Parts: sequence; C-alpha cells; structure tokens
Amino acid sequence: MTAFAYVECENYLWEIRSLNHRGLDVRVKLPHALLELESEVLETVRNSVFRGKIDVNFRASSADSKASRGAQLDVKNLSEQLTAILAELPSTVVPSVELLSLLRFSQTQLEQLPMEEFDVAQVRASFQEALAKFHADREREGKSLFQLVVEKVGNCRECVAEIRARSSNQTRLVQQNLNERLKALKTSVDATRLAQEVALIAQKSDFSEEMDRLLIHLDEVEMRVADDSPSGRRLNFLAQELAREANTLATKAYSPEAAKRSIDLKVYIDQMREQIQNIE
Repeated sequence: MTAFAYVECENYLWEIRSLNHRGLDVRVKLPHALLELESEVLETVRNSVFRGKIDVNFRASSADSKASRGAQLDVKNLSEQLTAILAELPSTVVPSVELLSLLRFSQTQLEQLPMEEFDVAQVRASFQEALAKFHADREREGKSLFQLVVEKVGNCRECVAEIRARSSNQTRLVQQNLNERLKALKTSVDATRLAQEVALIAQKSDFSEEMDRLLIHLDEVEMRVADDSPSGRRLNFLAQELAREANTLATKAYSPEAAKRSIDLKVYIDQMREQIQNIE
C-alpha cells in the first residue's frame, strides 16, 4: 500500500514512503555518523511491514542545519578573502602550494561538510514517531481498499445470481439450437439419439460447479478482508482462482444474457484483483 509519513522535531527530520510492491523491499538512508542505527531501523520496519517498497530517509533540520550552513558560510568568506589577496599580489609573487590547496578546498567542498554529532536517543524517538504516523496512513488506505474489494465482491455475487437465473433453461436452449441446425441441414435424426446428444451437450455445458466454487472463493475473500492479519498474498491467489472459474463459466454459458453477465463478472474480478495487488 502507498503511504507517507513526515516528522520534523527540533533537530531532525524523518521521511518514510511506501509504494506498492509484490514483496518487501526496505531501503534506509542515514548519515555516515548514524550507520550504527541502520540495521536497527531496517529490522524495525521489516518486523512491522510485510509488503511494499519502503524508503526511509533521515536528515538534520533546524539548529543543526543552521550550524552546517554557518560553517559553509565561513568557508565561503575565507574563499573570497583568499581570492582578493591573490588579486592584490604582484605577478612576480607565486603563492605557496598550501594556499592554493586551501582555496581549492573552499570552492569544492562547500556542500560536503558532514555533521558529526547526533543525539541518538532523540533520533530513535523521532523515528518511532514517524513510523507510527506511517502505519496510521497505511491503515487508512487499507480500510479504503478493503471497502472497494467488498463492493466488488457484492457485484460478483449479483452477477452469479443473475447467471444462475438466466441459465435455468439451458437444456431447452441446447435442444432448440440442435433442432434449428437439423432444419438447416434438411435432415432428420432419431428422437432417442437426439435426446442423448442434447443430454451430453447439456452435461458438458453445465457450470454449476464453477458457480459453487466462485461463491466459496468470494466467501473467503470477505473473510480475509475482515481479518486484521496480513493476507494480500492469499487474496491475490483467490483473485486468480476467481478469474479462472469466471473464464470457464463464460465459455459454457449458452444464454446470451448469461454470457453477457459472465463478461461483467470477469470485469468485476479484474477490478478486484487490481485493488488486491495493493493490500498487504
């Protein structure tokens, strides 16, 4: 599920982002001085999230950023002073190597001054706050996704009920279709043989088992959605099974009305599957 959390305390700033992903991919970006916390942050996120691409970013803010900008400003002033000194020197005077090295450093390292000291306890506390907001945002989106899935389950049940109702005369339709073909061929067939063929075709086109399995899978989808435990992978498998049963049902439907509703059923299942891909 997609989610975003942003926490800025007195000195530090955390950003946690989540994108949809089949598995779990967690990436943590910390300053060099906090690399000792990387494994702790990584393990904490992995223990609380089971699916998605997670990016965890940390940077200094407020007073620490001001101190860093102040240090950069001092170096910039030094660079300007050195440049002015070099401009006033006679052409016969050659600056020392140390002076040129300092000028080169001041011009190229303005944006690379590291912040070396952190309050680790405050860093941990601000991370926990950001993680709590992140999970709250994921929970809000999860509820919305569950509501959409439940709505699609209801649509599928309506399609199944209509297909069942409109296919009650499927045997008669098979017999009528055979009689029309025989008339077109201008031939006659023994009544007993015709009845056998009608029974055989009706048996092959019977989709009561597919409809029963569809209803069983829809029941489990509703049960999984109501459960608080992670069930995205199971729901994804159920969506695949629903699509398979719907395809078989569509090929067996004789009635034009039933065939049309079977297409609607496939559309609803596909829409459901798109939402299930985002569920943890």
